[in-house]
Amino acid sequence: MNLRGAFTLAALLTLSACAGASVPAPAERQTATPPPARVATTNRPPSPASTAPKLRISDLIGRTAAQLDAQIGAPDLVRSEGEGELRIYRNAACILHVFAYPRGDVRQATHIEARTPEGQIVGAEADDCLSRFARS
Repeated sequence: MNLRGAFTLAALLTLSACAGASVPAPAERQTATPPPARVATTNRPPSPASTAPKLRISDLIGRTAAQLDAQIGAPDLVRSEGEGELRIYRNAACILHVFAYPRGDVRQATHIEARTPEGQIVGAEADDCLSRFARS
């Protein structure tokens, strides 16, 4: 056997030895499920609007005039009615009528009505009306 034949034989033996060790194909190395995607995070706190619960009409019952004004703004009209007071708040969508009567030394909201030009609104519609007034 000549040198060239010996070299070819050695190369074939080396290759056959490598062929015995099974190397998985790239497709076999992948897992069945991809790793979870990374979520971008920020160090900013959530905005108050996204974390604050929606204000409801019932949440205003028992509030003083100052608390009402701080929450929904200055009233368009304040009218005394005996010991009580009617406070009217308006925006482009609706009108709130807040009736306040004395509880101890201070007047507090005891009844609230929400209206549109078509008439009184209640429930979720009234709460939506209020959300148009609420300040952040």
